[in-house]
Amino acid sequence: MATLNFNSGNNYIIPSENNMTYRGQQGNDVYIISKATEDNATIKIIDTEGTNVIQLVDGLIITASLFTKNAARLTLSDGSEITINGADKFTYETSGNATSGDIGSQWTYSDFVKGMGVTDGPPSSGSENGTANFTISDTFEVPEDTSSDNTNTDYTVVEINVSSDSTITATSTAEDFRYEVGTDGVSKEGAYNVTIDGFDKSNDKLTLVLVGATSNITTQEFDAIKDVEVTSDGISGTQIFFAPDSDLESGRLTLPDVEESFSDTWTATTYTVEVIADVNLV
Repeated sequence: MATLNFNSGNNYIIPSENNMTYRGQQGNDVYIISKATEDNATIKIIDTEGTNVIQLVDGLIITASLFTKNAARLTLSDGSEITINGADKFTYETSGNATSGDIGSQWTYSDFVKGMGVTDGPPSSGSENGTANFTISDTFEVPEDTSSDNTNTDYTVVEINVSSDSTITATSTAEDFRYEVGTDGVSKEGAYNVTIDGFDKSNDKLTLVLVGATSNITTQEFDAIKDVEVTSDGISGTQIFFAPDSDLESGRLTLPDVEESFSDTWTATTYTVEVIADVNLV
């Protein structure tokens, strides 16, 4: 694939040639994606310097789109395929066209991806497909984030503090059950079996408090701590087996009837759980 390099000025670039990589290099460049591309062309855009804009002209039909956290591939109605490397560094202007003086709406990469049909934005890993046969118009919009609309954030804090195997019964109040654990995965509550009975997936929250940590981690990162194991099934619910202590005994936390399907590492999508460093607690 040939490469077309531009100078250090602020260039207006119309990618159109097949088997071509366009590099704006220095300067604040505008790449105008239009119907001027050759049929079935393969085009790449790479520009890591300056403040750069991808303009998508009004009426442009994107038959397919693919997004990763830092790259995008747009397939146009003429079969041409445009790959944008470092896509997260660009600003996206829908229904804009510098050659005709049309001023569109500008979006960050995350908002552009959401507007293209990936409602959660760019994936942290892997790739996601956008809406097929999408037409760029001045009605382009980013869907409102409703992910927290049904989540109660006004919790009654329940500090778990036990000295033997215990069952804690949830109430009808939205509760945040806090269980302390070391950064090594060893329970700070002791080598006891703790059950939270009646945990409400819609209203309650589980917080694993990382004692001595400086930053929060994900449930997947917690599950990856040596000798920590999380299981979930329709019989036992969700069980967290903490790492063994110096006596080779380990604590266990159980949420009966809370079943969450995941493959390798702990992922919770039907209830709220966080792993928070103690210094970040509010």
